[in-house]
Amino acid sequence: MQPVIKGLLGIFLMGAISSWCLAAGIQQQTIQFAKGQSATKIEGKIKGDQTIDYRLRATAGQTLKVNFTSKHLSAYFNVLPPASETALFVGSTYGNFFEGTLPVDGDYTIRVYLMRSAARRQETARYSLEVAIENSVSPAAVLFDKTLTLHGISFRVHTQQDGGVQQLRITPSGLEIDNASIVNVIKGKVSDAEVADLNIDGSPEIYVYIDSAEDTSTQLLAYSANKRKSLSGIFLPAFTENPQLAKGYRGHDELRVVESVMVQRFPIYRDQDDISKATGGMRQLQYKLVPGEAGWLLKLDKVVEY
Repeated sequence: MQPVIKGLLGIFLMGAISSWCLAAGIQQQTIQFAKGQSATKIEGKIKGDQTIDYRLRATAGQTLKVNFTSKHLSAYFNVLPPASETALFVGSTYGNFFEGTLPVDGDYTIRVYLMRSAARRQETARYSLEVAIENSVSPAAVLFDKTLTLHGISFRVHTQQDGGVQQLRITPSGLEIDNASIVNVIKGKVSDAEVADLNIDGSPEIYVYIDSAEDTSTQLLAYSANKRKSLSGIFLPAFTENPQLAKGYRGHDELRVVESVMVQRFPIYRDQDDISKATGGMRQLQYKLVPGEAGWLLKLDKVVEY
């Protein structure tokens, strides 16, 4: 089992540092990456009790990867932390590959050697050593993750925050031609997602509801499985461009699939109403899904006030 070293304390394993290695002396080489690179490959040879230390400067939190290859079954490497003979990794125990998060700053040692029995016979081992350093990357925070399925087609809706950017990724599966993800940078928060077949054509749609980061409105991002082959966008016209429909609107709208229609409803505010309380009732807009010029359109079909 490959150990992974995490945190400042780490897990220090005692290395099998034999007296014959110390008595014979250890050759030292410094690993320096080419400009702009963070990985290198070293070819080498050891004989008998010869031991070679490859020194590499690194910082806490970086990931060190070492891949050792040799046809000689008694050739191994250890990894030692700065200023210590207590190994982080012992190759004769764990094998020829190491990957670990480094616990402290300093010069790390990759020690290549032959096991005692092979060294006493003065055997020779040729080897290659692939060494790489990677900077730690903070994982993106997952904000929403939901998978929905209808008519044998699935949609995974996934949002994550990476730095100051929030990405919404919609990944279909089961489409005949194109199952590539669609990625959008969004402002706001995904509150929910629904799958439906509003036009009852056997090709489902995915509807994602986004609470705006700028006001109290809800935005819609939607796609249809076009003849079960690939995704095409669904457009919802802004009702606020119609003065009659927008009268009394101050946000707080909701979008939901109700049977075979998309419903958008919101409270109606009278002029004297405070933003905390609307006294004009509710307005409900009902949309049907129809073909549009370049994709699909949610077309207003009915307005109800109550």
